[in-house]
Amino acid sequence: MCTLTALQLPIEWSEFGWPEAPRLGNVALTTGDPKWAWTPSAPAFGMHTMEVPPTTEVLGFVIDHVVLLVPDLAAAISRFDTIGLEPRLKMMVRGRPAAFFRGGPVIEVIESPVRQASIYGIAVGAEDSLESLSIAWKAKGLSVGAVKVEIKPGRRIMTIHDLDAGCAVMSQDAAVDGRLSASS
Repeated sequence: MCTLTALQLPIEWSEFGWPEAPRLGNVALTTGDPKWAWTPSAPAFGMHTMEVPPTTEVLGFVIDHVVLLVPDLAAAISRFDTIGLEPRLKMMVRGRPAAFFRGGPVIEVIESPVRQASIYGIAVGAEDSLESLSIAWKAKGLSVGAVKVEIKPGRRIMTIHDLDAGCAVMSQDAAVDGRLSASS
């Protein structure tokens, strides 16, 4: 099975109190224009790929999901099929067709009015309470939104604003619990 192993996004990870190149669960993060790395191969979206960089593990966090915007959901499903990934769920997300794949973290693919596929952002699963993280990150100068109820029952989410890529932090669920425990 193909697995997402690294992401590069225009986010300064050190602003969260993390190392400049953190590893959350099994996914390495770096700062820069959007790129990704997959093992053994990436889906053919014409996006830039990268080598997995050296990172420092950050305990208590995992990449819950990555949001990928695509101009054509059916074509995206075909591209994921070529690397052996099938959609686990299809539904409407904010009025747009979407499909969800398990490629290590969940890959949420949303049909959007974009010219080509692009990584929109990430959602991070957190072991600590969202309220504690909100207070700590606001003290570091981050613009943190209110903690809200998520679409998935039993989960909550907060958004980090004023970044050059989408970034949200989510409370744990049963699937994330196992990944957090395994990384600590």
